[in-house]
Amino acid sequence: MPSKELSREELFALVWEKPTQEVARELGVSDVAIAKLCARLQVPKPPRGYWARVQSGQTPKRPPLAAFREEVDRKRRETARAKAVGTLSKLQQQFYQAALSELDARGVDVGGAETRGSRLRELNPDLAAQILLLIQNRGHDWVKEGKVVANWNHSVQASAANLVGKLVPLARPQLLMFESDREPGRYMANGPAVFVRLTAHLQERIASLVRIVRDQKLDHVVVPLMAADHAWSARYVYAPAAHVFLDSTLCVSATEVWVESARRAWRDEDPPERVATGRLKLRDIMPIDYMPVREIELPPGVSRATVKPYAERLQGLLEADRC
Repeated sequence: MPSKELSREELFALVWEKPTQEVARELGVSDVAIAKLCARLQVPKPPRGYWARVQSGQTPKRPPLAAFREEVDRKRRETARAKAVGTLSKLQQQFYQAALSELDARGVDVGGAETRGSRLRELNPDLAAQILLLIQNRGHDWVKEGKVVANWNHSVQASAANLVGKLVPLARPQLLMFESDREPGRYMANGPAVFVRLTAHLQERIASLVRIVRDQKLDHVVVPLMAADHAWSARYVYAPAAHVFLDSTLCVSATEVWVESARRAWRDEDPPERVATGRLKLRDIMPIDYMPVREIELPPGVSRATVKPYAERLQGLLEADRC
């Protein structure tokens, strides 16, 4: 008899309702199997002489079903782990409060997000994602502005990165993580990762772009990512000297999505380098074939401001077309 067919509570009720032999006969197993199941599920059996006392008209006391020892130990470990994860240092509290202040100034509802002493509260996934991205994008600026009282160094970066790590489990349902594309022959990615906040609006926009790609038979389309909706690097917070990403775009094909960015070279005379992340299957992150699609009107013309970042590339295409 598989243990999953009988809960621990049901087994306890059965073995204290009638003798083990009768229980075994009803279930079609041996009394030895019942005894082994009771031992495995930690269900106490009636002591010797219990049923004789019942037959004589007595009502012997039935013990309560004690908590399952392994379950208690597991919950105790999980509680201890949760407390450790949810505790913020004084420096981390400064970063956290700076993020809440900026979001509040933008009109974002941060009610209930304040810490209790040094404990991090259970956050709405979307709010946790916004806090995480702000810390990664604005952490150094807060130090320079005095909102976080510290000198920006390796230990401060490590503290901010540790706070980001604590927010990731809370924000995960609303975040997409794109890892840098791996080079051939490499087991791990050799560059930073990027977090993108997967809002309902962005999902609708992706669905609309997928429709355009499929209807127009395009390879893919791109849409610029706003600073508030993405942040580079998942494992550490970039120092100011490493803020080398000029722009980031979300690339959407018929079946996949990824991020591309221009990375400033270390030497000013060198041209920017294009960086691409690995690709995620759209069906793995959203019900793409069942998403409601809003009609998007494409502009009849393209403004100079839109063309300017790609002027050199477009000029090259025009010259190649003339040849």
